[in-house]
Amino acid sequence: MKLGRRTSWALPVLVVGLYWGLLAAVAGEITTNHLMYGGAILLLSQIKQPFLPLGVWPLDFFLPFLLTAVLYDSQRYWGEAVPHVAGPYAFEKRWFGVPSPDGTLTLNEWFGLHLHPVLDFIAGGVYLTFIGVFILLAAYFTRRIHFDTSSESTPSRRLWSARAVVWSFLVVNVLGFITWFLYPVAPPWYVDLYGLDTIVLDVPMNPARTVRFDALFGTSFFTGWYGAGSNPFGAIPSLHVSYPVLSVVFAMRLKKFRAFTLVFTGLVGFAAVYLNHHYLIDVLLGVVYGLGAAAITIAGAEWLGVRLSPASDRAG
Repeated sequence: MKLGRRTSWALPVLVVGLYWGLLAAVAGEITTNHLMYGGAILLLSQIKQPFLPLGVWPLDFFLPFLLTAVLYDSQRYWGEAVPHVAGPYAFEKRWFGVPSPDGTLTLNEWFGLHLHPVLDFIAGGVYLTFIGVFILLAAYFTRRIHFDTSSESTPSRRLWSARAVVWSFLVVNVLGFITWFLYPVAPPWYVDLYGLDTIVLDVPMNPARTVRFDALFGTSFFTGWYGAGSNPFGAIPSLHVSYPVLSVVFAMRLKKFRAFTLVFTGLVGFAAVYLNHHYLIDVLLGVVYGLGAAAITIAGAEWLGVRLSPASDRAG
C-alpha cells in the first residue's frame, strides 16, 4: 500500500519538479504563480475519486486550465518579438473599413467615435466573465456527456467525449500561442498609442477601453488583469472569441444552451472590437480556431474512446 502511494506521487512530482527546475534555470525565478500552478497539479493528482457533479476526476477537468495558465505565463520568457503593425491595420481597413467624412476608418476607430456607458457596461461585462462562463458551461456539458445513458455509447467513449470539452480549451490555446509566436501582431490600442511606424518591443499590456468599465464602478479589475499579462502582441487570433465558440460547438451537439452560447459569442466578438483589443479579422480567425480546435479534440477523443475501451465495453 505504501508503494502504491509513493508510485502515485512519482510522476506528478517529477513533472512539477521539472517545471520548477526549468523555470529556475531559464528564467532565474520561481514566482508565487509558478508555485500555485505546480501545487494545484500535485494536489489534484492525488484525488482519486471522481467529482460526482461532473463524473470525472478533478484533474481531468482542471488540468487543461492549469496547463494553459502555465503556457500563457511562459510567454514572458520567449524574448522580445517584432510585431506586425501596419500590415494588419491596412488589411482591416481595406476589407472591413467604415466610410466616414474623415475617410475610411477601422471598426475600432469608428467605435471610438461612438462610445457610450451602456456599451461600456455590456462589453466590459462579457470581457470580465467570458472565462467563467466557459468554465460553467464546460462543467455542465461534461456532466451531460459523461452521464449520457444512450445505449449506443460505451462508458469509455462517454468518458473521453466528456474530457474533450475541457481539453479543447487547451488545444485552442496551444494553436493560438503558436500563432502568436510565429506571427506576432500589435493590437489596435498599440496603433492608437504608438502609430504605425514605431516599434516598441517592451511595451506593457494595456487595458485599452476596458478602463471605461472600471470607471463606471470605481474598480480596477482590468487594470490589474492586463497589468499581469504576458504577451501584448497576441492579437491574431482572438482567443477571447475562441472560447465561447467552443461552447457553441458542444451546445449544438447536446442541443442545450444553443441560443445563449451564440448570443454570448456575438457579444464577446463585439466587445473585442469595441474595447480596442482586436480587429474584426482577429475575431473571425478566433472563430476559425475555435471550430478547428473543437473538431481536432472531438475526433481525438472519439479515437481514444474506441481504442482504449475496456474489453467489457467492446464485448457489449
